[in-house]
Amino acid sequence: MTDFRHMHGAVYIFENIKAQRIKIGMTINSTSKIKDRLKDVNNIWTGYKGMCQICGTRRFINEKELMPKHMVNGKNCTGENSLPIERDTTLSESHLAEIKEFYCSLSGSEKGSLTRIINNLENRIKKYRKKIIPIGTWTLSVVYYTDCAEEVELLSHKLLNKRLDRGAPLGEIFNCSVSTASLTVETVLKQQGLLDMASKKIYS
Repeated sequence: MTDFRHMHGAVYIFENIKAQRIKIGMTINSTSKIKDRLKDVNNIWTGYKGMCQICGTRRFINEKELMPKHMVNGKNCTGENSLPIERDTTLSESHLAEIKEFYCSLSGSEKGSLTRIINNLENRIKKYRKKIIPIGTWTLSVVYYTDCAEEVELLSHKLLNKRLDRGAPLGEIFNCSVSTASLTVETVLKQQGLLDMASKKIYS
């Protein structure tokens, strides 16, 4: 473990009652940052923010529910004015086919730089092709203030890995209750010798 992970911060639990899902995250900043993150999660979950089919960045969709104009490496992204990948994968699939065709024309080390791009795009298409419509909204449920917050978050995710919702439109969403999530975080805190020094705040 590296020293930079030994930083005091907050490990938070968001809850979506209707979807019966929880999200565990962390921040080393103030409580206001947790609320900012909660707002961002809800914007993504409810579709106000979408992911570009080409570059994979998240942006607020426009009044036509399409991706707005944006730049990638100093050029206009070809994913603008298209549906976000959460709603359609046609453009990203076409883009992937073009990249693979170009990839096949290369040789040796020239292929290396495109491998990661292809893998990431394939994973995004696979994830969003199902077009799952999220329900409910997220609220802040519990916050643990502790040292090594980043480590506590990471180990909590590992313990809950079997409950990971791999079809969720954003990462680290788990199919479990707040009580299970809280027990998991507290188990990690105890294992790391941090439980007695941690403080807990319940919001709902």
